Amino acid sequence: MMLQTLLVSCILALLRVSPGQAQVPIQANFDASQFQGTWYVVAAASDDPGFLDAKDNMKMPVVWVSPAANGDLALKFGYSMPDGGCQKMDTTFSRGAVDGQFSNAAMAQTDIRVVSTDYAHFAVLYLETQKAGVRNVWLQLFARTPEMFPEGAEKMRQLAPQVGLNPSEGTLLAKSGGGYGQAPAPGD
Repeated sequence: MMLQTLLVSCILALLRVSPGQAQVPIQANFDASQFQGTWYVVAAASDDPGFLDAKDNMKMPVVWVSPAANGDLALKFGYSMPDGGCQKMDTTFSRGAVDGQFSNAAMAQTDIRVVSTDYAHFAVLYLETQKAGVRNVWLQLFARTPEMFPEGAEKMRQLAPQVGLNPSEGTLLAKSGGGYGQAPAPGD
């Protein structure tokens, strides 16, 4: 009887920590003014099939982050293209219920969280998407330089199983060549 009770308790504990129910933290006292500036997306992980198919060929984007007066974040992404050119994309993370939580309807990102950042070196972001009724989770490691920052990598590694991701679903993004190295300027 005691073994059966222990087994049921373990199963219930596992159910409470399932990916759909995971409690994903948000950076305490998130400060958008310190978060602004240039970031590189140095690593990513996701259970999204499109990401999994393309992850081995993905290049490291550069991101310029600007806070808006209403609490939103304006982001400009610069992606290196195979032909050596650079593709730019603008998007907005709309402020959520608390500082450090956002959404992006244009990209079907229903929950974006700055999980952890020291503002000077790294930031770990959690993103949840809903497309055609399918939910996918993402982790992204931002860095101020195009190099892996160990503390950020460790925080991402610890968070991955909590949100249902495993090591095979992650990748370090390759540095780009060509027009890479400069973040898109705020006015671009």
